[in-house]
Amino acid sequence: MEHALDISAWQGVISARTFINFHESISNIFLRSSYTSWDSFSLHRDKCFVQNLEAAYKSNARIGVYHYSQAISETEAIAEAKYVIDLLQPYKRWIQLPVAFDWEFGGRLSSYKAKQMGKQRCKQICAAFCREIRKAGYKPLVYANLSTLNGYIESDIYKDWPIWVAQYSSRCNYKHPWYMWQYTSSGTVKGIPGKVDLNWINRTEMVPHPVATYHGTLPVLPHRGWLTSGDKGEQVKRLQQFLNWYGAYGLDVDGIVGRKTIDAVRQYEGREKLRVDGAFGSECLKRARVVRR
Repeated sequence: MEHALDISAWQGVISARTFINFHESISNIFLRSSYTSWDSFSLHRDKCFVQNLEAAYKSNARIGVYHYSQAISETEAIAEAKYVIDLLQPYKRWIQLPVAFDWEFGGRLSSYKAKQMGKQRCKQICAAFCREIRKAGYKPLVYANLSTLNGYIESDIYKDWPIWVAQYSSRCNYKHPWYMWQYTSSGTVKGIPGKVDLNWINRTEMVPHPVATYHGTLPVLPHRGWLTSGDKGEQVKRLQQFLNWYGAYGLDVDGIVGRKTIDAVRQYEGREKLRVDGAFGSECLKRARVVRR
């Protein structure tokens, strides 16, 4: 395992020299890129992000980022992801570690609201952010504290997205695989005033487990050779089930090829380097039989 530090404007502007000084013990840095307001859905860049990003890069640190979310819908989570992607565009080659979705209860996102939404919808909100981040070429990561992961989000989320769990303790009690564990918010690092968050990275869990081929039933293609917009029936349901396994797209398994199903097929085609046309044909099916996730 390796140590990681996560910081935001609360720690102020940090010099490249400071980052260099603690390289021997900590060379993985997660910076808050942005946050969503508590009282309204408005997005803001962390005021120290660019300066700290430039300093971390000059120090040759491995860099990841996180967005503090207050999303209460998939649409809002997607908007947050796109905001982060736009912020990172000039610095894309600098980002070696994941881009994290920091889903914490605050103002508009409360535990009461999350309980109302239900575990499945909460999981879909996290997945919506992660899918956008992955489409942009970054590694997604879901951050939440232990009680949120155990009580408010569908427990199998770890199968789809790497997890960054916050639990301030001598051991991590999350019972599923995790990529990163924030074990204290009261750490001290020379050169940074006040208390800081410290983490352990478990790199063996960067890829969600288990990695396996699809065990469900794949569709049988119609006579024309592909499934496309407007198609209906059992074969479409099989396609939707496969796509949900492949990319956690959150499709309703309704047996109708609509816009969301076509978008999911396009993403699948792009990730598997197939021709992107939104029609699930023989090449898509051939890859589906062997693809691992």
